Amino acid sequence: MMKIVIACEQSSLRQRLARLVASTPAFAVSAVLEDPADATQAHGNDPVDVVVLGIRQEADLRVAVALANERPAPAVVLASSLTDPMLPRLQQSGVDYVLEHVQPARLKSVIHDARPLSAEQIARIQAPGSGGERRHILCRRRNGLSLIPVDGVRYFMADQKYVTVQHDEGEDLIEDSLCRLEEEFEPRFLRVHRSALIARDALRGLEKDLDGRTQALVDGSDERLPVSRRRLPQVRRWLKSAAGPG
Repeated sequence: MMKIVIACEQSSLRQRLARLVASTPAFAVSAVLEDPADATQAHGNDPVDVVVLGIRQEADLRVAVALANERPAPAVVLASSLTDPMLPRLQQSGVDYVLEHVQPARLKSVIHDARPLSAEQIARIQAPGSGGERRHILCRRRNGLSLIPVDGVRYFMADQKYVTVQHDEGEDLIEDSLCRLEEEFEPRFLRVHRSALIARDALRGLEKDLDGRTQALVDGSDERLPVSRRRLPQVRRWLKSAAGPG
């Protein structure tokens, strides 16, 4: 018998999923949780086979990441209602999910075929739709996957295959290209070099090194980032505008 946790903020969706799962002889409902964030602890206390996870808002993706890092990781079935803000992301991602009006046979099939979410699937759900941008950057660490808040990022620095992201909690390597990051986050970040993007709010000034090369000073970091001659006028204009009149 498969042990299943239902974790969903949306009341009507949670109740329907719980009824359908409980009515299937091959399934056993281990817990029904109103707060998706409780799913990880529930699985840790009493490991289950599947978590049916409501994806209502971006914060629920952090639950998906936490579940993917569990050992063993439970299989995950994503669920949404037609009014959930994250539904367009699910629709565009190509990742399988169920809706509130899911039929019993469909839910049973999806649960039987469910697997732990992969990094690729999480990244596809996280990818912005038209007119939007991500609030977190997905990265791989030794202990699993993690989401880095974009608001805490100071700069992105490209080095061969990977990009280093420096943020409030340290540094990580990510697989996004610098070009993609610049396109997505252009209002927040300023290109100062072919290999560097700096958060506009974190750019504190310019200085020259002993060889006369211009470097950018980054708030909260001892790192000096290179500024190319071609980008220098733009960087100076931004610093002047940020300083305001006088």
